[in-house]
Amino acid sequence: MSIFNKKRWVGAACAALSVPLIAAADKAPGPVALFQEVRALENGGALLPGSHLWMHGSRMADYYTIDRANAIAVKAAAHGVRHVTRFPAGSLYIKENFDIHKVLKTVTAMLKVPGYDSADRDWVMAAYKPDGQVIAYGRVQSCISCHALAAKTDFTFPSATNLPIATVQKFFPGQAISPVYRADLARQGHS
Repeated sequence: MSIFNKKRWVGAACAALSVPLIAAADKAPGPVALFQEVRALENGGALLPGSHLWMHGSRMADYYTIDRANAIAVKAAAHGVRHVTRFPAGSLYIKENFDIHKVLKTVTAMLKVPGYDSADRDWVMAAYKPDGQVIAYGRVQSCISCHALAAKTDFTFPSATNLPIATVQKFFPGQAISPVYRADLARQGHS
């Protein structure tokens, strides 16, 4: 087997196993390697505990979402994300964001890499278009600022977390709020 084929086989094996491609404890994979992990989860990763297919998101841009996680994150959140104060190294979870017609528009990801960014819980944040084009990657301040609202659950939002509309609008200015999201908040007595 040539070196090229060995590298491709190892990469495919790691993706199939959902083992993050981390060279060292404080090194994050590049955006392309992380997207390979994202793609592996899209093609068969487990649902994040507490999640279900086709959940409603907060905006028209993520009218439906699917939360998936690798085996490390699923095990940590076995009793629900609400009970996790720190995810272990190598935890990866993704949110697939679909429009109202169930067309995939973006995929966001969080990968836990010890020593990467201790001030922000060591999460590598990423956002991709469906074809893997990088929208954002690394220490993405807009992602971190929003996820910091979920500090008790290690910067992760439990499925079906409903933030106030003003908070959603702050982090996604100018984006239309889903009417289903508005109705859910109203039923809960929030706005």
